[in-house]
Amino acid sequence: MALRTNPTPMPNGNQAPASVLRDRWWWAPLAFLFRAAVRFRHRVYDLGLIKQKEGALPTVVLGNVTVGGTGKTPHLKVLLQRLMDKGHGERWAVLSRGYGRQSKGFLRVERSGTPTEFGDEPLELARRFPGVPVFVCEDRLEGLRRIAETGLADAVVLDDGLQHRRLKPTAALMLVDTTQPVDRDHFLPRGRLRDLPTRVSEADAVILTRCPSMLTKGDLRLWRHRLRLKPDQPMLHTGTQIAGLRAMATKRYAGWPMGCIAVSGLANPAQFERQVSQQCHVLSHFAYPDHHTFTPSNLDDWRTALSTDFGGRTPEAIITTEKDAERIRPLEAAKDLNILIVSLKIQWWDEEPLGALLSSLRQKVGVSKVGSDI
Repeated sequence: MALRTNPTPMPNGNQAPASVLRDRWWWAPLAFLFRAAVRFRHRVYDLGLIKQKEGALPTVVLGNVTVGGTGKTPHLKVLLQRLMDKGHGERWAVLSRGYGRQSKGFLRVERSGTPTEFGDEPLELARRFPGVPVFVCEDRLEGLRRIAETGLADAVVLDDGLQHRRLKPTAALMLVDTTQPVDRDHFLPRGRLRDLPTRVSEADAVILTRCPSMLTKGDLRLWRHRLRLKPDQPMLHTGTQIAGLRAMATKRYAGWPMGCIAVSGLANPAQFERQVSQQCHVLSHFAYPDHHTFTPSNLDDWRTALSTDFGGRTPEAIITTEKDAERIRPLEAAKDLNILIVSLKIQWWDEEPLGALLSSLRQKVGVSKVGSDI
């Protein structure tokens, strides 16, 4: 079921405030048990009672300690593009669990496929990078072994694999949403934590996401203290900006309408709404659960909203995300709707540290490759 809102549009240029952390205190007993189970699981691996294994190929893993979006897929796109742009010769592949798919096992993502086959995010990546093989597999070690057998890649980027403790990654990148700080959150189901916040300090590098502007040195020191990072642990910070609109039917760039209906199936729909509100009036927002499977009934609701008068304003289009568009596109009834897709870009506030991070990742991958060939 969608949460339909009629927000007051935000004036263009205003910075969105940080999201409010939920605290469903009545779930505290279950949250305590969940935290205890997570700590026990990590303890088992840390003591070596269950052995970690390196993958069949060098791996760079992106992840977080919370449920919901911290911007993993947009950051994966940028990092993958930067790693390939430098022309160092590595052939990269992407491995994902394929959340939301109805299929099982190891599959290569076909650009002509559907989210039910591969999941929306892997499908989005396959279409964004036609020269990069994208695979899905629930078992990351098995997936890496199968990718190595194909001979198509020298190294692999894993989308959301930091909780897969059986895999010992070559490099681990931790994303922390500054609008949902992990040091003030609670474990599921009380809050959004699915892993120990202390794991942030164990990553090879930390990326603070959704920063509205470049942070000052004092702010960066505060974040390092809050996250209890090591003195030599790299920390970068980024922001998310809207790059433009494309029509879903034609894939051509489009101009911003005066008023729109927002449609999202995200973990943080408020963030999406604020971004769109900076460009046009969001007259209504159909906010569904993350990875929601859209139905013809949903489209009927949007069609009704498009013909509704909102205090003298009539929406001109439906605006959605790239990830949601992958799940809307297969519906036949969507073809006659004016659906526009927001393209987002990651703004790196630390270009020099980013270059150092990329060099470090290549070095780790290179050393891992040499070790695996011996």
